[in-house]
Amino acid sequence: MPELPKDAIQKAYIVRGGLPRKVLPDLAWVGGCSNSAGWPGRANTTPVTHEPCMAYVILGQKTLMLDTGHYGLWYSLEGQLDAMLQGRPLDYVFLSHPEIPHTGNLGRLLAKYPGCKAIGDVRDYHLFHPEVALDRLVMAKHGDRLDLGDREVVFLDAIWKDLSGTMWTWDAKLKMLFTVDLFGYIHHRDENVCGTMLHEMSPELATAVSDRPALPFTGMRQRDQKARVAAFRNLLQSYPPEIITSGHSGPIMGPILQPTIEKLLHAVATSGPDFLQSSGAAPRRAG
Repeated sequence: MPELPKDAIQKAYIVRGGLPRKVLPDLAWVGGCSNSAGWPGRANTTPVTHEPCMAYVILGQKTLMLDTGHYGLWYSLEGQLDAMLQGRPLDYVFLSHPEIPHTGNLGRLLAKYPGCKAIGDVRDYHLFHPEVALDRLVMAKHGDRLDLGDREVVFLDAIWKDLSGTMWTWDAKLKMLFTVDLFGYIHHRDENVCGTMLHEMSPELATAVSDRPALPFTGMRQRDQKARVAAFRNLLQSYPPEIITSGHSGPIMGPILQPTIEKLLHAVATSGPDFLQSSGAAPRRAG
């Protein structure tokens, strides 16, 4: 099947808000948004919503990309990486789980960076990418550590999983927890949201954005989530975050971090969240 024309791709997968961004001297934020009105035949979709499709690059003594970015955003992502790496190689890419927004650019990345290795729960990736040499696919399990020279990154079994084998990471230097799908948010089309962190928004806008969690996790509607909330709190005791990043939101940090954690955990524990679609349907509110 032929690819869509480039202009059609750029209507569905857009880059706004000044991305890429150097959030910290050793942390780059790259990616863009999926635009609900950009798909063929969806031009009249209302309200227009965006789902952030983000990835991150840790710029340690060695470099590590957290997820590969969405396949549809490669037209911009390749240049974003060039701008953030500034001639450095990409040494590793972390694969959280085999879904297009998270690992769809794996083949492209490994071709662009011939010394790069992919690391995560890679037990099936040789089937997806038979062209990739097996020694470039590195299996990780819960508690394994990757030495980037100036820090270690810890691989963690995800508390909430979109697909089996989903893993998270924790950067021991930045105290950064990458939660993949957790803490992902869908937002209405707004130039003040794309590429903007919650603490940079007005309180009213930050509240509206964080009222719309995207939580497509296995069994969430069918099972009581209090045990998993408790497990997440226990994880935070071992890996206390100062930054939380997600594949579907910007970095969450500063004074807004703890209230955002508590707000999401309360929603998860008290009412199974609705799965948000591009129609813009509002989530069921706790209470």
